[in-house]
Formats: sequence, C-alpha cells, structure tokens
Amino acid sequence: KGVPLQAEQADWLEDTNEEIDERHVVEKDDSNVIPDSSNMCDNDNQANKNADECDDERVVLATSISNLKLDIDENRKIQNQLKKTNTSLFHELEECKSALKECKSSLEKSNVTRDRYLAALNDKEVELEKYKIFQDCTNEKDTVERTLYETLGLLAQKEH
Repeated sequence: KGVPLQAEQADWLEDTNEEIDERHVVEKDDSNVIPDSSNMCDNDNQANKNADECDDERVVLATSISNLKLDIDENRKIQNQLKKTNTSLFHELEECKSALKECKSSLEKSNVTRDRYLAALNDKEVELEKYKIFQDCTNEKDTVERTLYETLGLLAQKEH
C-alpha cells in the first residue's frame, strides 16, 4: 500500500516491523502482568491503533526519504548543468578577452598609421604653402621685371 519503496527503505521497514513484533512478544510473555479482560481489549485496540500509526508514519517517512533522494538527484543534475554552463561562459569570456586584445593591438597600429599620414599630410601642406609663396614671389618678380623693362624701354626712348 502507498508509495513503492526502494530496497533500503523496504529493509528498514522490515527491521522496524520485526522490532515491534519482538516488543509485542516480550509484552505477551511478561508473567508479572495480571490479565484484566477489559484492560486487555483496550490494550489490543491501542496496540492496533499504535501499529496503524506506526505504519502510517513509516509510509510518510519512506515517501519523504524518496522525495529527498529525488530532490538530491535533481539538484546534482542542476549543479552539473551549472558547472557546464559556467565552464562554457568562462571559455567564451576568455575568447572575448583575446579578441579584445587583438582589437586593441589593431587599433594601436591603426592609430600609429593615422598619425604618420597626418604628419605626412601636414608636411605636404607646409610644402604647398611654401610653393604658393614661391609662386607669389616669382609672379611678383616677373611683374617687377616687366615693369623694369618697360621703364628701361621708356628711358631708352627718351634718350634717343
């Protein structure tokens, strides 16, 4: 009756039943007790009631033990699953750290390259400014030379 018991629970239940039966036998063999018929019936009824209560308690305990074992098994499964998940997440974190390190290194190289190009661009801008100044000076020199030749030409014409 009740929930099916596992082998160790069934053994425990049998041992407990034997202990109760042995105690019951000892009580029956006690020669110092004077039998009283009304008291005997009450004792039998009480013994039956106690035996039923013990049986009920054994079933409750056996069920509780069985449920605890199931809970323990379930907790172990959950712990194993958590360990696997934790290990997986740890490896993923390590991969992310490695990828981040590579990105940082790549960014540093990129920044160095950018800085070189900015320096080169700045150098080109300086050269361009120098060239513009040179061109302006050349144009101004040409204009001054033209003006000089024109003035010299006019002076030469006046002298003739």
